[in-house]
Amino acid sequence: MEQIYYGITIVVYGIFIIRFILSWIGGDFDVDMDVDTDLDLGDVVSFKGVNHFLMGMFGWLSIKGFTTHDIQWYDYLIGFILGIIFVIILFYIYKFMMKLESMPILLAGKDLIGHSAKIYLHCGKDGEMYKYIIVVSTGIGTSELPARSYRSYNINDMTTITDYKDAYYSIL
Repeated sequence: MEQIYYGITIVVYGIFIIRFILSWIGGDFDVDMDVDTDLDLGDVVSFKGVNHFLMGMFGWLSIKGFTTHDIQWYDYLIGFILGIIFVIILFYIYKFMMKLESMPILLAGKDLIGHSAKIYLHCGKDGEMYKYIIVVSTGIGTSELPARSYRSYNINDMTTITDYKDAYYSIL
């Protein structure tokens, strides 16, 4: 019976090592459905979750069988509990990794009020107002946006966005 425990342990730890090495080069494999949501039970009850459970359970049974050559009924219970602990650890590792994820926020419209901008292009005059194309950081890069001002600027002058109205940014 110990050979069965050893065989299962070698297979699940081998799968874990292969997945670990693949993660170094950006590869990964898992047998579950990917959904664009926060962490849920489906992230743990998957191929990885089952693999970690089997690592905990059969790892314990293999160590116990190797050291004492006597596996009692309570060793199965200990192995089961260790398997659950491995899955819980996997869950909290996923949860921690999700906190490290950084998603850029795209700024637009009134969100850009108060941001610095650089005059990129002078587009002429419309009544009392000068029209410009400004370059501003929008959170995920830079954007060229239409702007108006009562003041004349030179190209490459720095300014501040003061308002957004009628698809135009007002600048100082």
